[in-house]
Amino acid sequence: MNRLAHIVLLPDGQHEALQTWWLTEDGLMPSETLADDAASLPVIALVAPEHAVVRWHGFEGLAPKQAEAAARLEAASASVVAAGLHISAHERDGVVVSGSIDSQFFARGLDRLKAEGLDPDHVWPMGLLLPADAENPLRARLGNACALRLGPKIFPGDPALAALIAGDKPVRDIAEPEFAGYLRAALFDPPLDLRSGQFAKKNARAGLDRGKLKLAAYVVAAGLLCSLLLALVTWFKVDRAIAREDETALVAAQKFAPGINSAAEAPVKLEQILGSRGGGQRAFTIPASALWRSLQQAEGASIRDLRFGQDKVLAATVTAATVDPVNRLLLDLQRQGYKVTATPQQEANGITAVAITVRAP
Repeated sequence: MNRLAHIVLLPDGQHEALQTWWLTEDGLMPSETLADDAASLPVIALVAPEHAVVRWHGFEGLAPKQAEAAARLEAASASVVAAGLHISAHERDGVVVSGSIDSQFFARGLDRLKAEGLDPDHVWPMGLLLPADAENPLRARLGNACALRLGPKIFPGDPALAALIAGDKPVRDIAEPEFAGYLRAALFDPPLDLRSGQFAKKNARAGLDRGKLKLAAYVVAAGLLCSLLLALVTWFKVDRAIAREDETALVAAQKFAPGINSAAEAPVKLEQILGSRGGGQRAFTIPASALWRSLQQAEGASIRDLRFGQDKVLAATVTAATVDPVNRLLLDLQRQGYKVTATPQQEANGITAVAITVRAP
């Protein structure tokens, strides 16, 4: 049986039993020990969805590396505790996918694998191996890991969560032979690799002769010149975009406080006003911005009203034709660590109105 790769689940802790398989042309075969030909095969570690958050980003007009850098910043800003995260990003066909994983968990898992003689060449989020079926949720299990995917969204495969996400749609379970086929396809068209940056695998460097160094110098110089020109063009576009956004923000702020004269002055004045109402120190702005980001991902939902009380709890009424968009909004907030409550009711015109509260973690 021809082996193609060694598959392992990224462990959590030094005492957790390793779960490993051989990927073959026929499927997956449990692996108890390393074979003689293991050194010549790629080692691939898979990360369960509860340990790695996958996000999608779009940045028009940016080069791939710039788009990846912007995606890492956006993923960090969307995380509650960004300082302890390792974030990877990869651009393909104008779309950037990012993966965020706790740095200590990642380092602990890699150290455990290295102690057992396994140094992964690649670390992939398990859910990205599944097709992005926007109509039917797909669920795959491998060992103790379970991933659920519906379109671009990836979730842990917990039965209660799966039932909430799927709604009336049946969840299709991916059999192990079919999942092995997705793994084989990924060997030739790999998904996002979390093994990057400080966690990139160290390989031996090949020596360069003087001619190659000279050529490399010319290539680097040309690349720097192109990057400088592109940076200048991008800076001009970003500067104009910022100016437009400042004008929009100033108009919005003046509706709340007519005495504000500039966008730079708006945060200070608004913070003072919020402080006088019990919402200072970003107690209002943090959950409000999180609610706004989640609303952008819940197509079909809209906010009817927004309130912030003395108890520092953000309250809002979210309306939609059905309860599904509101559920997506609430799930996204909970995934970011926010504490939410929801009280739905059906209005006379058939619209679903849900009274929610959001409290910062």
